[in-house]
Amino acid sequence: MKKVKTLVLGSALGLLIMGGTAQASSSYYTYSEKVGAFNGSAYTYWQTVEGTTHNERIDAYSKSVGGDYTIDMRAARNSGANIVTQWARNVGDNKYVTFNRTGILSSPGSQIRLQLSNKLSTPVQVSATGKFKVN
Repeated sequence: MKKVKTLVLGSALGLLIMGGTAQASSSYYTYSEKVGAFNGSAYTYWQTVEGTTHNERIDAYSKSVGGDYTIDMRAARNSGANIVTQWARNVGDNKYVTFNRTGILSSPGSQIRLQLSNKLSTPVQVSATGKFKVN
């Protein structure tokens, strides 16, 4: 009985420790950027990661993109391996995008931002607004 109790308590403690280090939750950061014409790019401010995770997830919400245009979006880190995600294409108004990356160690102090890009064929600058966070 004593061994079972020790095993249960040890497992619970292990889960608490791992659960505490597997989180990189943060608040949503809003953005309002002007994305230049003809394949222009814009970048959001850096968001600092608050915890540690091995499976990085960035949730982004595109509230609006000017006119009837769409943009491309990706997330970028300030350091480490594989610093950019794949592009999310044709992101328009009221669109949720999630970037999942496994095996990427994010530690407190790491920084993430979004890169917003216009199409090569978009002849005007567009305003893009929304929010994002790192989980």
